[in-house]
Amino acid sequence: MSQCSRIDVLDDGPLVAEGLEKLDNSKGEDLEIKEKVALCRCGASGNKPYCDGSHKRIGFSSRVDKAVQSPASDAESGGEVMVLKNGPYQVAGCVLDVATAGGLSPDKPYYLCRCGASGNKPYCDGTHKTIKFIDEKN
Repeated sequence: MSQCSRIDVLDDGPLVAEGLEKLDNSKGEDLEIKEKVALCRCGASGNKPYCDGSHKRIGFSSRVDKAVQSPASDAESGGEVMVLKNGPYQVAGCVLDVATAGGLSPDKPYYLCRCGASGNKPYCDGTHKTIKFIDEKN
């Protein structure tokens, strides 16, 4: 991989992952990835884990403080995202473009909300359990 993978958090919209090497569902099946892939974070997409624009229809609102400069990493790696069953995205090897991402380590996974209800967006805070988020397909 010629670049470090990254995830951009779009205001009121999806997560846009670039340079992913792997995207798997909770069954361990490979999902289609392109150079850039938009992943649902509102929980309403009819094509989970991909964004289908439902965030606009439901009025999803979530803004995060962006990193002052583009996050840098001297490691060249292909990031991996795993869709956890009825839960968040488990992410490894991806630089995140939010100001609070400074403490994230590329060596350890972190978890991003995909149910749309976390009180700590874009991160998962476990609210998917409380609201009984279900994704039958993944």
